[in-house]
Amino acid sequence: MSRSVITICPYCGVGCGIEVTIDDAGKIIGFEGFKGHPVSHGHLCGKGASSIKLLDTTDRLLYPMKRVNGEFIRISWNEAISEIVHKMKEIREKYGPEALAFYGGCRNTLEEVYLFQKLARALGTNNVDSCARLCHDPSAKALKDMLGYGGSANSVNEIPKARVVVITGESITDSHPVLSQYLIEAKRNGTKIIVIDPRTTATAKMADLHLRPIPSTEVYLFNAVANYLINNELIDRDFIINRTENFEEYARVVSKYTIEDAEKITGVPKGLILRFAQSIATKPVLFTWGLGMSESSGVDGIKSYIALALLTGNMGIEGGGVIVYRGQTNVQGSGDFLKPDVFPGGLPINEESARKLAEVWGFMPPIKPGISLIDAVYNEDSGIRGMYLMGFNIVASLPNRRRVEEFLSNLDLLVVQDIAMSETAEFAHYVLPAALWIEREGSVLSLDRLVKWRHKVRDPPGEAKPDLEIIFELANAFGLKGFSNDPKVIFNEMRQVVPIMRSVTLEDVMDPTKDSRVPENTPHLYSEKFLTPSGKARFFGVEYRPVNTGGKRFILVTGRSVLRYNTDNEIRRISGKFETSVVINPEDAMTLGISNGQLVRLVSNCGEGVFKALISNDVPRGVIFAYMHDSRINYVVCTEFDPYVKTPRYKVTPVDILPI
Repeated sequence: MSRSVITICPYCGVGCGIEVTIDDAGKIIGFEGFKGHPVSHGHLCGKGASSIKLLDTTDRLLYPMKRVNGEFIRISWNEAISEIVHKMKEIREKYGPEALAFYGGCRNTLEEVYLFQKLARALGTNNVDSCARLCHDPSAKALKDMLGYGGSANSVNEIPKARVVVITGESITDSHPVLSQYLIEAKRNGTKIIVIDPRTTATAKMADLHLRPIPSTEVYLFNAVANYLINNELIDRDFIINRTENFEEYARVVSKYTIEDAEKITGVPKGLILRFAQSIATKPVLFTWGLGMSESSGVDGIKSYIALALLTGNMGIEGGGVIVYRGQTNVQGSGDFLKPDVFPGGLPINEESARKLAEVWGFMPPIKPGISLIDAVYNEDSGIRGMYLMGFNIVASLPNRRRVEEFLSNLDLLVVQDIAMSETAEFAHYVLPAALWIEREGSVLSLDRLVKWRHKVRDPPGEAKPDLEIIFELANAFGLKGFSNDPKVIFNEMRQVVPIMRSVTLEDVMDPTKDSRVPENTPHLYSEKFLTPSGKARFFGVEYRPVNTGGKRFILVTGRSVLRYNTDNEIRRISGKFETSVVINPEDAMTLGISNGQLVRLVSNCGEGVFKALISNDVPRGVIFAYMHDSRINYVVCTEFDPYVKTPRYKVTPVDILPI
């Protein structure tokens, strides 16, 4: 006899359903997309389909390890937990609780990140953060400020129902391949696809209209389009009057941005800008975006983009609104739960919130805002002496890699909890073996607000443990009360503490076919009111700020490949080592005397690296593209951050390129 277990893919933010069939002995005999999933409908991309192969890798972490004289030795769990707790207590007594920091990944379950931040706060610090800081925190802030909740307003199921879908800074075919089914269906329905991206990606080749702006000029482009729409009465006045605020100030700001000047600043021909502006003056239109926005123009760029949806009344309707393509299974949840300046779910850090939490937690959390990951690593006065990283490979993912390595080398305590040795684990004092996604259970929050349960399929190998169990054991060793290792118990506690979780029940989340969403259980938000204090959406007038190239001739942009995933710590164990080629426009290559396949040196203001050249018209003149999965590229990417949330601007690094 065999049985099926429904779980969730470990990779991108779509959160596809997977049906795993196991026999009586617990051996996996079947692995395919789950047809009843409300978003993926049985589809799996190549990454999702290959995730099963990770179970057969031979270099999983199988037992706790401690670094002694530069070498890692095996120790017991009791030794590891006891020594880590002892060292954390030493740091806390010597430097205070604010010298400890807890930073987590975005593929952990909601329950894991919730318990993780609860442990940190029980120890007296709000120094918690997640890898959402590196990707879509600009999206979350812009959405929160303007609409009231830092997530997508619409479900991806609505893509085929739109008349126009705008995709900015995102290659769906590389980053979220399963969503290509919706684009294909939309095109069959007559939906117009508009792509705004400097690169000619496979997604751009599907488009009816492709705009290729110079990286980080999006604010100018969208402000000019807004001014054109206002001047030509191509806006929804009733929606603006009844459902928004601050329009007059916004209109004043954009009034000086013209399409003629936008052509000069952005490099996009005037005719294409006009076609874009005229195309979105309809309903319903979906305005969607990815890392190309959040890691370049950041908060300001996204606010100028969302404003186009408000101007045209494309909000709160089926097929009309905003979707952010988040890149990891639970990055929405990690971003909502792991932040140093708010409590879980966005509760303000103050006495009132702390007292309410204390009623459930049994202790008063600290009310001094914590330190973000960026401030911890790059601010020499951060005071961080001990750091705990859960599923977070910061050496491979943060910019100015030499600075990251130097920072980690000087910590009194670094604990890394992961499934396999990573570039970051090499710097750790203790490495703890974590269970793989298929070896633990809990809920995850997808890019379009769907909460689904990832059911456990098998036990972890060796002495590896689920992240939840490890956190629970640490809490017990500290003598803390009120901690559980049961994800169902923790889920129900989250519903007490986190307001956005109250729209879903454990029963619906565990049902793999249910369309269970937060913060309201509906495919699209804002039909009647926004989640802002006033109930109205708020316009923000933002100004264009040109990039300071520092005399460098090119802009380096990083991005994803359909065949790899983020820091590549897992997929390289299936597909082998990945080395990026930097993509150069043919005219630039000719000017520089660079031939295809030649080694070249990329030089930025903070570092350099040697890569092979790939000559292609997929990038415009003046732009260099490299894949993010080769972590050597972060020796070149510099510490330029969004001014509001400090997300690194991976898409805007001024560089020179030299033939070797």
